[in-house]
Amino acid sequence: MIKRAAAPPNELQDFYNNALFYAAQAHNGQLYAGLPYVIHVCMVADEVLAADRKRPFQNIKDAVSIALLHDVLEDTPVTKEEMLRRFEPAVVFGVDLLTKKEGLPLPDYLNGIKSGGSDISAVKMCDRIINLQKPPAHWGADKIEEYYDESVLILEILGESHDYVSKRLDMKIDLYEEMFMKK
Repeated sequence: MIKRAAAPPNELQDFYNNALFYAAQAHNGQLYAGLPYVIHVCMVADEVLAADRKRPFQNIKDAVSIALLHDVLEDTPVTKEEMLRRFEPAVVFGVDLLTKKEGLPLPDYLNGIKSGGSDISAVKMCDRIINLQKPPAHWGADKIEEYYDESVLILEILGESHDYVSKRLDMKIDLYEEMFMKK
């Protein structure tokens, strides 16, 4: 069971810390590149905060919370109902949109994200920016190419949501292709 916060957040750093604490508890024991998984969600939130300085999000408090929580429903046993006891419905809605649904084709998944608005779309792009790192050693050339193709589709469908994040994702896709795809 995840502990409740002592007081409701009201400043950006309060929202950040509230969501970070929750995500850290939910992802406890999970790893990202050999490090505690919470590193990944912090990196995504950092991308969101940097993008907000270039072009403000509509609701940066929700966007940062969604960034920190984006994998909770997908990768942990936490439910939407549990999250709703701690977070605003808009945050849980955003996390749910970012949660992959079994059997849902990627274009449909991405169009669902797009329907949630520019902030949620930008969070998804920030997540992909962070994930365009060195592929895991067990990935073959086909998986690397598939991940590249998914990244291009993410940019095509969600790219208009935030120009700064779109440019960052485009740059990361080019770098990924240059470094990890066989020519």
